[in-house]
Amino acid sequence: MTSVRNEDPRVERLIAEVQELNSQLKILIETIPQRNRIWLTPAQIGKLLGVQSRQIARYREQGVFKESSYRKNGNRYEFHNVNAVKDAESWKGNSVIYPNNKANFRAKYDN
Repeated sequence: MTSVRNEDPRVERLIAEVQELNSQLKILIETIPQRNRIWLTPAQIGKLLGVQSRQIARYREQGVFKESSYRKNGNRYEFHNVNAVKDAESWKGNSVIYPNNKANFRAKYDN
């Protein structure tokens, strides 16, 4: 068996790319069960959008989410898994928001 020299920059780039893909895959796996639910908690919808649950509350207060995209359940809010994401995407442009794209989402939506 031949050993691979880590001095080659191509090997380093491949290792970095594999690690990035691995982290993206973990995020997607974590969100799969949530996609089967119709109503999500602020933490769950925040995870899909790449922001904290408190930011979801701010978006709700600012009118980012239409009233049909969330409901009050007792003393908590729940967000529709499809409509709330569509509202967030259409709020400032038609770009797709990915769970691992926190920096881009925050740059667009945190004014």
